[in-house]
Amino acid sequence: MSRFRATDEQLDREIGALERIARVRLRRAATEMKGLDKDLRELRKERARRAARASEMVSTQASASAEVTSTDG
Repeated sequence: MSRFRATDEQLDREIGALERIARVRLRRAATEMKGLDKDLRELRKERARRAARASEMVSTQASASAEVTSTDG
């Protein structure tokens, strides 16, 4: 960045303006991150629910297969 050619007051105003912009952007980014974290938690819960349902189906099918096998023998 080139040297700032202005008075000390203008330099102070510019610094203040950039600090405000940085705070606004940081606040927005933090809000966006919270939303992404929430979405990620929900997706992981859904994945866990699906995995639980899949394992229940496998164990139910295995039990049914075992019953059929034992009644055939």
